[in-house]
Amino acid sequence: MAERLGRATGQIELDQADLARMLETNPRTVSRWLSRQTAPRPDARERLLELIAVLENLSGVLRPEPAHDWLFTPNDSLDHHKPVDLLRTGEFRRVLGAIDAMSEGVFV
Repeated sequence: MAERLGRATGQIELDQADLARMLETNPRTVSRWLSRQTAPRPDARERLLELIAVLENLSGVLRPEPAHDWLFTPNDSLDHHKPVDLLRTGEFRRVLGAIDAMSEGVFV
């Protein structure tokens, strides 16, 4: 999982502080996960897998800089919420839906 997470975050140019914000943890914890010094607890592992799915899908639709900006910008299709804030509250399906709509050209 650490390899997938590292690859997914690299494709969108996210740093450990960004990941920590999305996962509601601290950057040191993220660093330990990425370096495989420790494994995430089961609940954190589930959230990580959800986040990886979002990042992998987003990187297939947008280039790194626009993808990063999209995550941190209020979005009309998400009731003016920032995708990053929805991810923090576990609403990854809603964010995935917005990414799917973008990929189908429903909105930009």
